[in-house]
This record gives sequence, structure tokens and C-alpha cells, in this order.
Amino acid sequence: MASQPPLANIITLGVHDLTRERDFYQQLGWPIVLDSDDFIVFELRGALLALFPLDQLARDAHTQAAPNRRPGIRTSVIISVEQAAQVDDLAAHARAAGATLTKEPTDAEFFEGRDAYFADPEGNYWEIAWSKSSNPVVAAARRAAGQPV
Repeated sequence: MASQPPLANIITLGVHDLTRERDFYQQLGWPIVLDSDDFIVFELRGALLALFPLDQLARDAHTQAAPNRRPGIRTSVIISVEQAAQVDDLAAHARAAGATLTKEPTDAEFFEGRDAYFADPEGNYWEIAWSKSSNPVVAAARRAAGQPV
């Protein structure tokens, strides 16, 4: 029997201000599935987003926390939407919740579709992207989420 690839669908962000970050993602309308004193988990379609105090995340990983908030991007998480107009809608919603849009909704530069970028209050970057279902990354993401391609 062939082994399956690992299931990697929980994203953990190490954060400085747990309350502010929880409030931000709640304002996006993302449902909380766990809210404890030091660990908050939101359910997304096909994945979970966990917020964990940065110092505790570093301790758990047996390493040190990255230096305080340096400007710039190092990683982003892609939010796939079903229609091009949803890029604009979600970008507006994120801005209203307190996000900084670093790329307004536009035709994508590196793929055929539409995208935008925003940073949450602590500078964690998210890309909102739409592309045709024939895009191999979109097809793989749908398969991973158990959706028809």
C-alpha cells in the first residue's frame, strides 16, 4: 500500500498580542473552535489557523523567538476564493477589520487570475487569490480540501 503525503493543514502564528490578533480574525468572521488563555484556533475551510504567544511557540519548538517585528514579508498564506470578485470583497472586509492592504485587488502578475495581499495587525501576510479551476495549484488545493476539482 502506498503511503499518503502528510496532512499539513494547521497553520500556527506566533503572536505578540493574542487578544488583538483574536479580535482581528473574529472581525473577519472566522469561527473559533478553541479559545483558551494562550491558544486560539479558527476553523477555515480545509485548514485551521492557530494563534499562540510567540514566546511560548519558541519555547515549544526549543528555539528562540524571531526578533521583534521587522518590516517586510517572509511568508504568506494563500486564501483561495471561488470567484474573482471575492478577492475584492475579502480585501475590503480585511481592511475594515484592521488589516493593511499591501497590494490592492488586481490582475495577478505571476499567474492568470486576480489577487491582493494584506497584513494582519502584527504583520502576518495573507494573499487572497482567485484563478481558474484549471490552474494546477487551485486543483491541488481543492483536492486537499476534499472538494471536487
